Amino acid sequence: MRITVIGHAGSGKSTLAAALSKKVGVPHIQLDRLWFEAGGHALRKDDAAGKERVRTFIRERVEEAIRQDAWVSDGWYPRVQPMIAERADLVVFLDVPLWRRLLNHIRRAVVERGRRHAEVTHWDDVTFLWRIVRRTWTQDDAMRAFVRDRASKAVVLRTRVEMDAFRRQFLKEKE
Repeated sequence: MRITVIGHAGSGKSTLAAALSKKVGVPHIQLDRLWFEAGGHALRKDDAAGKERVRTFIRERVEEAIRQDAWVSDGWYPRVQPMIAERADLVVFLDVPLWRRLLNHIRRAVVERGRRHAEVTHWDDVTFLWRIVRRTWTQDDAMRAFVRDRASKAVVLRTRVEMDAFRRQFLKEKE
């Protein structure tokens, strides 16, 4: 099975994808990790060549990873997401409200400090709260259109209860 989990920052994409991939023993393609490995976090806003290098790195790693027969990916990178979704059997959209995603990020920044992405400073975590809000405004329409265009293989989950039920049902079917 090939699954891609998408949603806005703080929605629980990595948590759900990691649980699914671990339980069924398939690779987990974490797009944020590829971005960090490519050095995307260290780029200046005006570094066009650096941005292109990061995009190329991510695209090449994704192309390689999705050739496998089974995987779970997570992340929202519009430049590679169509390629991932085309190969995926299932597109899981975590449509979590903004207030919940902000709380999730605060919890993650305080409780999981440094365990998720060692490259992220405390200040990065604080300023990321604004990015969560801004990205919601700038990316929400595109993300929803993306899911609508793939409605035949899309599942929309809005709450932690729905995510837990999906995970349990999915894992039950894989036994």
